[in-house]
Amino acid sequence: MNIVLEDVKEKFDTVMEGIQMINEKLDRHIEENRREHEKFEMGLLEFRRDMNEHRNNTELHSGRREKKAS
Repeated sequence: MNIVLEDVKEKFDTVMEGIQMINEKLDRHIEENRREHEKFEMGLLEFRRDMNEHRNNTELHSGRREKKAS
């Protein structure tokens, strides 16, 4: 009976180590995704600023229009 309990305890410990490893891997994955998301958001904001600046600097939006030839 004692041998069976030792075997069960070893298997339980192995399972617990596996769960801990998975949790650590998930934590790393979550952190990596967070950094990638922040980087993506910053790039998107920069793109939006560039597009707004471009729109504001175009003749169409600045109020200047070409005169039509008569």
